[in-house]
Amino acid sequence: MKLPEHFSFNQQNLQDYHDCPRRFYLRHVLKQAWPALESEPVREQEDLIALGERFHRTVQQLFAGVPRNKIEASIAEEADLSTWWNQFIQFDLYSLPGDKYSEVSFSVPFEKTRLTAKFDLLIYSPNQRALIYDWKTSQHLPKRSWLSERMQTRVYPFVLASLASQAGSEFAIPADNIQMIYWYPAFPDAPIRFDYSEKQFDADRQNLHSTIQEILKLDESGFPKTDKELLCNFCQYRSLCNRGVNAGDRSQSDELEDEAASSAFEFDFDQISPAD
Repeated sequence: MKLPEHFSFNQQNLQDYHDCPRRFYLRHVLKQAWPALESEPVREQEDLIALGERFHRTVQQLFAGVPRNKIEASIAEEADLSTWWNQFIQFDLYSLPGDKYSEVSFSVPFEKTRLTAKFDLLIYSPNQRALIYDWKTSQHLPKRSWLSERMQTRVYPFVLASLASQAGSEFAIPADNIQMIYWYPAFPDAPIRFDYSEKQFDADRQNLHSTIQEILKLDESGFPKTDKELLCNFCQYRSLCNRGVNAGDRSQSDELEDEAASSAFEFDFDQISPAD
């Protein structure tokens, strides 16, 4: 299959393929417009996405050098955002030792294409240790076992560890020195951490190799719809696949996390452009 020009694999499109090959094809190859609502209630979902985007931008401003008092003055009228901001400040990442890179992207060659990751925050310490932080603005805390299976948990540390072999890279971080941390402002005292390793790096390389090669060998007829039709309730392409018209209830997603239902309407904050 011929991929779109400048196509790069990332955690989002690989997760889409894992959840539903047809969704991958519609969203990332055909770039099909989304014809249906993802979930109900619509306004609540839109508000949560907007809040999450604003939170990402606000944290980015801090690490870009905007004075904290100016940031807090700009969000003073936004109660929910101010609450999340205060939780973040108390988490106190700003004072951790090491160089900090906010909303930074890395891309490495892989399988005659590219593999890309964009980190909400990377802290790189002088002793060649790295912490990858990702802000998750969900209103429920997922099970660790569910997160461990997400492509993001595999792709992000893999890309960072792969930089060590890239000529001219300023990052030479052994896989054993990388940790991936998910932090939820709604659950500030419950970060979910995953230590990486050379063993996991090798396993991820094999898994990513087989997955990407499988995708590249398929034609249009080779991208089947998921067998887990429950996921279709939360997919905006369901009408194109004759999998129903009405959107699923977003409140059901907490109960369906083991079926990865939440990924169907997961907002891709990697698409947020840098703050002005």
